[in-house]
Amino acid sequence: MTDLKNLPDFEPAAPVEEVDAAVADVLIPHAEKAATRALGAVSDLSDQEPLYAASASVLVTAAVLRDGPTWRTGTRILASHLLATALRGVIKKMVDRTRPEAAARRGDYVLREGERHESDFNSFPSGHTAGAVAVAMAVGRDNPGARLPAISLAAVSGAAQILRSRHYVTDVVAGAVIGIIADELIDAVIVRARRV
Repeated sequence: MTDLKNLPDFEPAAPVEEVDAAVADVLIPHAEKAATRALGAVSDLSDQEPLYAASASVLVTAAVLRDGPTWRTGTRILASHLLATALRGVIKKMVDRTRPEAAARRGDYVLREGERHESDFNSFPSGHTAGAVAVAMAVGRDNPGARLPAISLAAVSGAAQILRSRHYVTDVVAGAVIGIIADELIDAVIVRARRV
């Protein structure tokens, strides 16, 4: 990502897209700095595989300890993350949006109905954020004392995606909404199952 300075010129379809571009223009030149790269590496812990591994470790711990509440938490985390990932995947297939760093590198920005599936065109929504928020919300449901730290970590993960020019602000907001929806839906299923 050498010498990236700005997004290419394009006609924003909405004022929010103009804000996205303005924020990205400020951040793109900093995407390859050591601190940004380090933050990005840490935020990759909120990608799919590490979150699946975390879910599995909670479930294994619960099984070894024969701890029902921990098993419930692990199941909730895994289910919320799986649903957030599925919802994110459906939306990514419906929308092509060039990632900020890719738009600067390629000299081309697109936002249109989904046709391409390469990473450069999968900016919307942020999968890291969707998964991180879903897991944070799930952790907080069974462990209220962990709610604030978990949500704070999810927020840092989402912000890192913007800072490292992998996503626009609206991509991260959409990812957070997906994570919240996934958690709410899983909670509704759990509450309903308890009544049966």
